[in-house]
Amino acid sequence: MLEKLTKDSYQNAVKEGVCMVAVGAPWCPDCRKIEPIIGMLMQEYGTKMKFFAVMADEQEALKEELNVRRIPTLIFYKNGAEVGERLVEPNSKPLIENAIKAALEA
Repeated sequence: MLEKLTKDSYQNAVKEGVCMVAVGAPWCPDCRKIEPIIGMLMQEYGTKMKFFAVMADEQEALKEELNVRRIPTLIFYKNGAEVGERLVEPNSKPLIENAIKAALEA
């Protein structure tokens, strides 16, 4: 289970180390589709980085601040700075895993 972030907790959560933030919603079919993929990747990379979630409907202001237009969107950070490319509506484990590897190497 991903730790859910709010507008208040967001900056503190991403400021240290490498992390992935998944912006999504429970009603979103594509979000539900990648949940098990993210779960597998959390098991594999959980000791090297942190994984968080932003619930788009509950955190509308944060979603706007992050300029997220479609969900799911995965955003990667290293020591508070966004790194790599955002993944908008990702649909495969290799795609997400490659982005994780790139963030870890950034």
